[in-house]
Amino acid sequence: MKYFFIFYLISIRIKINKINKLKMISEFCKPQVIQFSDLEIAQRKADYIQTVASLALEGAEPDDFGKIVSMEVVRGELTAEEELDILEEKYPNETQRIQAKIQRMNELGLTWQDL
Repeated sequence: MKYFFIFYLISIRIKINKINKLKMISEFCKPQVIQFSDLEIAQRKADYIQTVASLALEGAEPDDFGKIVSMEVVRGELTAEEELDILEEKYPNETQRIQAKIQRMNELGLTWQDL
């Protein structure tokens, strides 16, 4: 009975953490410019995570800035053209927005994979 209670408390804590994480992540959502279903986004995200892992093995992992911008494309929040323009820092306000997003995510203990 003691172990069941401990397991129950742990499961409640995990659920609370998951809810808090979802609330924090919603802070970073932008409106979609390209509509994808949740399933499509999940698949695109899994593919991108695999790509980054492969690049990391080769020593060519993108920096946080590049990962965040790419995740916005994965989620349909940016077009591929907007991604390139932001990565080339053609839009200073977007560069500042992404840098602020990275800083805020670090404060909250989130990573690009949480998006």
